[in-house]
Amino acid sequence: MLFHTNWQIKESGILVLGAIAEGCSYGLAPHLPDLVDYLIKCLNDKKPLVRSITCWTLSRYSSWIVHNEVQEAACSAFATLEEEACIQMVPYLKQILETLVHAFRKYQAKNLLILYDAIGTLADSVGSHLNRPDYIQLLMPPLIERWNLLRNDDKDLFPLLECLSSIATALQTGFLPYCEPVFGRCILLVQQTLEASGPDTPPDKDFMIVALDLLSGLTEGLGK
Repeated sequence: MLFHTNWQIKESGILVLGAIAEGCSYGLAPHLPDLVDYLIKCLNDKKPLVRSITCWTLSRYSSWIVHNEVQEAACSAFATLEEEACIQMVPYLKQILETLVHAFRKYQAKNLLILYDAIGTLADSVGSHLNRPDYIQLLMPPLIERWNLLRNDDKDLFPLLECLSSIATALQTGFLPYCEPVFGRCILLVQQTLEASGPDTPPDKDFMIVALDLLSGLTEGLGK
């Protein structure tokens, strides 16, 4: 049915795929990579009704497509690609940044931490090619929004600080609008860590290290 030359029969087959999605999800799981690939191609069908039912059927498998483990694997794989491709990714930076920013609105908890790593790796890989006003305007607002939401004692601040360190180095003078608040908070983190320590309570070095790393990235970027 799915490959029938009669578009109405093909449409019926796609409808059946959507109808059985919930009850047959376990049995269909091994075939989903091929089925989803087929359905995506059907979105270009010349018949509007085929395209319409394909959209509905894809929505029935959305939980499989956006599963947390899939997000994690995709993000990790992309970070590896960034390390290997380096400046070969420059022609595609706009699309990459748009996708990463979109993921920012979707990812939560552990996957958000992996996303920070992917963004930081991108900055390390393409360097100053990231220093363009349109790229900065895409990338920085969601990061700064997250920066403002996290408390100074929140462990989720660690990966964000590491990410910003790579970005500050890559953006160079493009990071200037964000220097003052970032510098001030890093100094505050170091100060609070030292003040919280005592004779029997050593300082939490993790906070100090990531804050000092970001200050180092800031200095390196502005010095170029």
